[in-house]
Amino acid sequence: MVKPPKQPYTGDEMMDNVIRMNAELMSEVWILRDRVTILEHMLQEKGIVERKALDDFVPSGDLAKELLNERDALVERVVGGAWMQGFSVESLVEKAKK
Repeated sequence: MVKPPKQPYTGDEMMDNVIRMNAELMSEVWILRDRVTILEHMLQEKGIVERKALDDFVPSGDLAKELLNERDALVERVVGGAWMQGFSVESLVEKAKK
């Protein structure tokens, strides 16, 4: 997990957490999207698997467990720091009302 900076970017710790979460999530999404698109293209080009087969695939067993663990790790990286500091949807709503 990325450690928060020693000095806030905006002067508001909660806002810094939101900025950090968005930056981490955007980074992860782009890296994965780029790699998956390239892999799908290469696999289809070589006649190994059609993209539709990938869309229709439902993981099970060890693969399903691995994906669940990876998802949980992503959630921790994206929102973990904020959760540990008491950040929640409710706290955002309350702050927005002020």
